[in-house]
Amino acid sequence: MNEKETSLITIHDVEKKSVFVAKWIVAAVKEGRWKVGDRLPPERSIAEQLGVSRTVVREALSSLHMVDLIEPRVGDGNYVSGSIQAESDIDDALEAIAESESLVEIWIIRKKLEIIIARLALRKARDEDIGELERCFKAIEQAVDDVDPDGYISTNSDFHRALARAAKNPFLLRSVQPLIEITGHQLSSEVSKPTVRAHKGHLVDMHRRIVDAIKRRDEEHIVEIMTDHFRSSEDVFLGSS
Repeated sequence: MNEKETSLITIHDVEKKSVFVAKWIVAAVKEGRWKVGDRLPPERSIAEQLGVSRTVVREALSSLHMVDLIEPRVGDGNYVSGSIQAESDIDDALEAIAESESLVEIWIIRKKLEIIIARLALRKARDEDIGELERCFKAIEQAVDDVDPDGYISTNSDFHRALARAAKNPFLLRSVQPLIEITGHQLSSEVSKPTVRAHKGHLVDMHRRIVDAIKRRDEEHIVEIMTDHFRSSEDVFLGSS
């Protein structure tokens, strides 16, 4: 066993794996291996290289997204979007994810924010925003057809980030993004192949309704549609919470 492998095992033993992965990515950016605008390797590749699970990598990437170091792009992976100002910010982000054992309170806040976001998106979404929502919806549809839990979690998060961008409100976007990251991470332990298979039509339909409402500028029904969306998600994913 070489010195690098011994070091990895030691670090894994003494600190949480997601913290190690986050710090490994930060170090690579600081050393110039990846620069702003560069695409990171796929989650699977990072997981294999560091000997951890994809869930661990996703948790680390979520924390780095929360502090604006990493930007996820729909269907194109994760990109370096900034530089680290304070490593304590990463620690705080990781702690927020780790401590969110129950989704219920976070889910309630996210639901209220996303109803406001959807109402704004009705009025402010441009053609390109609607096009992005439709692309995200198609990706959800594909993940569900493939019975791919990881794919569903990823594309679902992409969809809700696209909805927030369509609202054209930077404050709301920055407020809801950490909630999307935290709930996405926690749902990764709840969503399985049987879950996706059992709720296949429902998972697709509840996102289709949102896209259709935005396209129609349906102010009369958008609150009802978003409320139903979150109630349905609670029934599917939070029944045991």
